[in-house]
Amino acid sequence: MQINSNYILVDTPKALDLALINLRQSQILSIDTESSGYYTYYPKVCLIQINSHGKNYLIDPLKITNLSALGPLFEDPAILKLFHSAQDDIKALKRDFGYKFVNVADTMISSRLLSFEQSSLSFIVEFYHKVTLSKVEQKSNWEIRPLQKQQLKYAALDTAYLESIWMKMEEELKRRNLYEEAKSEFEFIAAEDYVAKEGEGFSLAKFPDILNFTPLERRKILELLRYRDEKAKRINKASFRVFNNDKLSQAVKEQPNEDKCIEWFGKKDGSEIYKLLIAEYNDPIDTSELSKRHGEDLNEEEDKKFQNAKKWRLRIMRVRRMEHSLLPSNKQLIVVLKANPQNLEELKALKVFSEWKVENYGPSLLAALQGLSFDSMINRLVAVRSKEAFIAKRRKKQNQFKDPKVD
Repeated sequence: MQINSNYILVDTPKALDLALINLRQSQILSIDTESSGYYTYYPKVCLIQINSHGKNYLIDPLKITNLSALGPLFEDPAILKLFHSAQDDIKALKRDFGYKFVNVADTMISSRLLSFEQSSLSFIVEFYHKVTLSKVEQKSNWEIRPLQKQQLKYAALDTAYLESIWMKMEEELKRRNLYEEAKSEFEFIAAEDYVAKEGEGFSLAKFPDILNFTPLERRKILELLRYRDEKAKRINKASFRVFNNDKLSQAVKEQPNEDKCIEWFGKKDGSEIYKLLIAEYNDPIDTSELSKRHGEDLNEEEDKKFQNAKKWRLRIMRVRRMEHSLLPSNKQLIVVLKANPQNLEELKALKVFSEWKVENYGPSLLAALQGLSFDSMINRLVAVRSKEAFIAKRRKKQNQFKDPKVD
């Protein structure tokens, strides 16, 4: 098919009506979004890109207040909606507009099932089309109007290649008996309800070089992160743009006086941060607390089931020769073991897995949780790559962690 990098900016109700004439006649829509998340604490969709019949429509939700007319398109079972990383875009569109989605495909999930070396959009575009997508506008501020031409061209190219790539991926998925699995994953993502995240918008364990701080310094870092997070919420600004991590680290390590804190962080914030730095804390944070993962709050019986579930997952990975990103996460396994389903219907009702996973993984997972043998239940599962390729990738990954120095 002909790839067109030109675009049609849809920023008025009349322009939307004209675009819908073409969109409603489509069998396939390639969709992407751009959001404010790199700049704001509360992200919002700032641009919706839809490619149809070689035309790239860039719909501006900041200019058009009513985009409800797109809803029937997204719910139409006769129209395939293509995404790269559907989960992110669909969640954003559900969050901001309340859309529902039916008949979805995802080239990122497909790339993982097909064992691509990478699953980024730029990688698969280069793989199939020998074209290198520019990343210059990747961190643009999509909330500022007017949008610049280079931003719009960048946005249009994010959907321009998806249809041709999907046609090739779909054929390969069917050839390797992976299509039904992929389709079930797509349906699961499309049907997921949007749930707002609760709790703190940061993770102390992911703070740069956190292991190099003393337990008391870690406590101070945590208090500074909480202060920053609360301010970021109030002013709706991305946390790292309020105060960067380097400056917080420097404040904890150097213990500056109040004047220096005011110089670094401003009068009001500087005084408050100084108080946090000199406060007495009786609850330092040890390294062991940073490394806690899902499952460490389980009782003895639950922990035994959790260990069985992890062994089951490792066995699935080896039998199918697949990446861990396609396997059930620790969080999902814990939801299941805590619910303690007794059959596939109860497992399905949890809405943790796609129907394919319930049917193909469910029997062996339930057996594993009960401490029973499950090997005979998984031996017929389709491998996603050859044994040789799987071993080669594992060796490559292992070598990356080895010390490059030679004694």
